Formats: sequence, C-alpha cells, structure tokens
Amino acid sequence: MSMIDLDGASGYLVKAQRQRAGVLLLPTIGGINNFARDYAEGLAAAGLTTLVWDPYGGEALPKSHEEALSRAGTLRDGPSLDAMSICVDHLMGELRIDAVGTLGFCLGGRYCLMLAAREARIAACSAVYPSIHVPKFANQDEDAIQRAGEVACPVQLIYPLRDRVTTNETFFRLQESLQRRSASTAVHLYPEADHGFMHSTGPANEAADRLARPLIRGFLEATLAPAK
Repeated sequence: MSMIDLDGASGYLVKAQRQRAGVLLLPTIGGINNFARDYAEGLAAAGLTTLVWDPYGGEALPKSHEEALSRAGTLRDGPSLDAMSICVDHLMGELRIDAVGTLGFCLGGRYCLMLAAREARIAACSAVYPSIHVPKFANQDEDAIQRAGEVACPVQLIYPLRDRVTTNETFFRLQESLQRRSASTAVHLYPEADHGFMHSTGPANEAADRLARPLIRGFLEATLAPAK
C-alpha cells in the first residue's frame, strides 16, 4: 500500500496479494482519510486491488468538516473525471487488471455514477449515499441524475432515508433514472440511518453499516470477479 503519483492524478494504492479484479474508490470530502484507507485495505484483502482517488491532488487532508466543504466546493466535474479516467488507465494498463469497478461515498458517490456513465470500461458501480444537490452547486457542471440513466453497467445504490444531503425526492428521481436502464440496479434502503452512516455513530447508523458492508463487497465481487 502506498501513495502514487500519476500523470494528472494521484491516489492511494492497495494491491491484492491474489488479485481478482480492481476497484477505483472515490472518497468523501474528507479525502484519503483513515476510513478510505481502511476500506481500500479491506477490499484488497478480498482480492480486489483498490486505488483511492485523491480529490485534493496530494495536498494535506482538510483539518475540519468546514474546510473539507470549502475545498470540495472548488472541484470541477470535468477535471475531476479526467483524473479518475487516468486512475482507470493505471489499473487496467500498468496493473493489467481486466475488470474494474468504481465505489464512491458521499462526494464520491455522485462522482462514481458520472464516471460509470462516461467510462465504458467500468464494469460495476456502487454509489453509497451519493451527495446530489438540487439545484446543483455552482462548481458542478453535470447533472448526476441524468447521467446515471446513461450508465451501462450494473449499479448498486445505498441510501439512508434520513439523508439530509440528498433529499428523498432527489433519491426517488435518481432511482427512477437508474431503473429505466436495461442494466441491473440493486437498491438498498436504510430507513433509520443518516447520510454518512458508515462513518457515523448511533445505533441505527451502526446497524446500517453492519448490513451494508458485506452487501457492497458482495456486489463488487459478483460483478467483477464471479466465482468460476
């Protein structure tokens, strides 16, 4: 496991000892923090080499939630997606991984839907409580709900009904967009959980976390590295 610098992108790479497939993990506004690193290491232990995209280009992590919000507000969709495509290039080119999926949380959950719409090479997409604001923020160029309807690969959507970032109305529109596709869509609802429940406290959030983790890994394994 190590930080890597690519031409136009950077990230945290965890190689699987017995590599079965690859995952591009798109983190929250917190960047490559302990949660992102630990999650990547867990996927690698299951045979999924994981590269965590660095939204902040090698800069130090935000020191507070407020700073993270401010820095995330400077990210543009086009350059960010370009950097993610460079990460996919590395996984499939340098590391010679045939099947690559994307997994995103919060900020990354929105991005992973748009990346999967843009990149035909993405074989699976798991969006965990994606942060989708309606109307979209000034720095956001793309309509994530519309782009979700263009994703050709299987999609898994993890959503807490107490989400105060992506409203229930926005979620239902996203779900409808995904379910109009011919590819499969798996939706998992957690009625009592909050946005960010996988890195939050409280009985409902912790219960949702316990249920969601094996579902996410199972989805990625089934779509990227099915048992023979």
